[in-house]
Amino acid sequence: MKNNAHLGETKEQRLKRFTENHPYEVIATITNSMANNFINELRAVFDNPANPQTTLMFLGTHSIALTIAYGLFNKGGEDGYKLFLENFIDGDTADTKFSTVASRIHGWRNVIAHRWINVAGHSFSYDFEMTEGWKMEDEFLLVNPKIYLDQFLKAFGQGGRIYHYDQVLTTDQMWETAKQRFISKYIDEA
Repeated sequence: MKNNAHLGETKEQRLKRFTENHPYEVIATITNSMANNFINELRAVFDNPANPQTTLMFLGTHSIALTIAYGLFNKGGEDGYKLFLENFIDGDTADTKFSTVASRIHGWRNVIAHRWINVAGHSFSYDFEMTEGWKMEDEFLLVNPKIYLDQFLKAFGQGGRIYHYDQVLTTDQMWETAKQRFISKYIDEA
């Protein structure tokens, strides 16, 4: 598989398109790119029930959440993750309001991304069979990864909440500063 990110336009052409157009241009490019690439890859993580790719799912969804949260809200880490969940992922029922346990999920993602083995793993578990999105059992946070991922997929689906930028960017200044944050991430050569 090749990295085809550069085939449609040069980096100079893309930067010009981002800087010379309404902030919608860069924001829509980022979210559509995530939907067309990242989200499509995430759809397949549970295709093989005998070997669910739960770790990859949590790493991928978290990457999306933190990228969008920084760009739209100027928040990173746990605060940005929680804002992302509140605005785009949380469902209508208490067990699908993942922002309620954002701190625990964010901590777990940090374990799998940066430490692999940590005491936090002794109080976080998956349950693919439970009907709730999450629940507490004593000190254990149980998460149904399928329900968690379904919330992400709905947010990026047709008419999904992720595309309602005007509900979170309510002033011209907010649009412009979000544009500048996304552009700064684009030109930063990590």
